[in-house]
Amino acid sequence: MIEFIIIAIIQGVLEWLPISSSGQVMIVSINVFGISPANAYSLAIWLHLGTSLSVLLKFRTDFIEMVKSIFSQSSEINDLPIIKRNWLIIATIGTAVTGIPIYLLFKLFLEDFYAAVHGDIITLIISSFLILTGIILLLRRKVSGKKEIVELNKKSVRKDSFIAGMAQGFTVLPGISRSGITISTVLMEQYTQENALTLSFLISVPAAFGSIFVDLIFGQWSILGTLDLLTIIVVTLISFIVGYATIDFFLKLARKIEFGYFCIAYGIISYLIIIPFLFLTHI
Repeated sequence: MIEFIIIAIIQGVLEWLPISSSGQVMIVSINVFGISPANAYSLAIWLHLGTSLSVLLKFRTDFIEMVKSIFSQSSEINDLPIIKRNWLIIATIGTAVTGIPIYLLFKLFLEDFYAAVHGDIITLIISSFLILTGIILLLRRKVSGKKEIVELNKKSVRKDSFIAGMAQGFTVLPGISRSGITISTVLMEQYTQENALTLSFLISVPAAFGSIFVDLIFGQWSILGTLDLLTIIVVTLISFIVGYATIDFFLKLARKIEFGYFCIAYGIISYLIIIPFLFLTHI
């Protein structure tokens, strides 16, 4: 139980930083606690339930207004809850388009091909994705937009949200930061920083619930091979509490610190440590 509590705390803290919480959870699970890569992947997906609930609580006003807009008679395009609701729905469809095939391919790799490679290869793959995340984070520094959500027309909502959703789908790969990629994508669509942050976290909730559902169905409930029901409840509760308690602090920290350099340095250091080790163990 203790090792899973530690992993849940890691998820609750790192979810708000653009360094891929799922990648860090997998690295710790595999290399520190000896969990198999396939089970570590399912665990990383499941732990997003707790932090997604903390997003629901943090942005509860937005979600309540979006639900109310379903029953509203208003059809004005400048009705903010309607725009956010449409953004969320279309982005979720975009996430499914890219996310489900990528999930199935990566899960297949972990289950069927992992036995043929050394365990450190998985860490190197995650490190490679972290380097890619770092490059994207550094590129977005030059992007600044003035587009506001309330100013959008229907065509812009469909296009922008679908593209952002498709980008989010790639974040099922551990090492690809969900917040980093989605915020960067929305910024590149010329939205303001505040709008990009809000939209990124709004669309994260259905994506997290959807990824858990997909993993349960296609992963044949593999999470139950890693955790019993009591542990599932405990780690979900801990990631929720830690996530909600740290969200404001770490979001402010993420704005002040350039984590792109961290991701690139992290990935390069992993290569410098692991590749010589693999070479020495095979000569």
